[in-house]
Parts: sequence; structure tokens; C-alpha cells
Amino acid sequence: MPNPVWTMESANLYCGNGPDDGNASNHLSLTELKLPGLDVQWVDHRAGGGPVAIEIDTVIARLECTFSLIGVTPQVMVMLGGWGNGAKQSFDAYGVIRDQATGQTMQAHANLLGMLSRADPQNWRRGDVLHHAYAIRGIVRYQLVIAGEQIYYWDWATNTRVIGGTDLNAATNALLLTGGAAVVPLAR
Repeated sequence: MPNPVWTMESANLYCGNGPDDGNASNHLSLTELKLPGLDVQWVDHRAGGGPVAIEIDTVIARLECTFSLIGVTPQVMVMLGGWGNGAKQSFDAYGVIRDQATGQTMQAHANLLGMLSRADPQNWRRGDVLHHAYAIRGIVRYQLVIAGEQIYYWDWATNTRVIGGTDLNAATNALLLTGGAAVVPLAR
């Protein structure tokens, strides 16, 4: 049986305020959204007596989320004010995913805790619509849930890293006595 073909059809992004605040919805202005990619970093190891080098994975690179909103959105633009005080902000992205074989729709939800670090107005030309490019950096928590299944959960503060339902840091946290949770329940 082949993997299903699930495609994203629509998206919404709440910046700072969660979905309980109807005034914070960006479903009418969101034109682009890129969730963080997980990129394992590698270093070369050249053994003193070995003729061939190997790669050793060391860490996952810092996370970044980018998005674009059409027009001017002051509610989002002023969030850049957190710069300098280190205050983290919550971001919730929702998507509609459709199974191309069955037509069934499902929800995707990403929750990020980070800081709005870029509010970049793009060039305006007569006849075009101005938009702003944004970036969320300094991400310290990231969770991705698709169709009710937790795909990723990472929390810097608790040193928890769950991928596909398995806490990859459980043994490390137990040995270091960090108090990190074994498996994190779905948030929101």
C-alpha cells in the first residue's frame, strides 16, 4: 500500500494570541508560511589510522519559521518590540490537509514559542499589493500535529525531543536527572 498523498489547501496563523482571540486571525492576509525544517548538523571525523573519514551527527540546527502577510498588519508588526528583552511569543499555525485519494480533510497544527525577529516590508509598486515578510527565530519550543498525531515535539527548557511518539531524549534526561517528561501530551 503506498503512502497517502496529503496536500495543504489552506492555512491560518495566529501571532501572539491564540485562536481564542478572533481579532488575531491572519487567514485573510497569510500568503506564505514555511514551518521550521529539521536539519541535522554533521562534522567530519578523520581517524588517525583510518584511510576514510566518516560523518558524525552532532546537533539539529536552530529552528526558523517564515511567513508573509499581504498589506499592513500592525498587530503583528508591533510584536517585534520583544527584541532586547528576550520575551518569547506564541505562534499557532493551522492548516487544512486533504487526502487526494479519499477527499477527506484533516487539520495540521504547529505551535511555536519564539520571537518575531523580522518584519520586512517588501517593495511596493503601483498596481501591486504591498506585503511584509516575517521571521520567527529564537524558537525554544516546537510542536507539529497532523491529523491528531504528534509528529514532532521539542522543548528546550525540559530537554524533551519527541519524534513520531518516541522521546529521543528520555534516556539522556534520566541520566542527567533533568526532570524532562517521557512523552508529552498534545498541547491545545
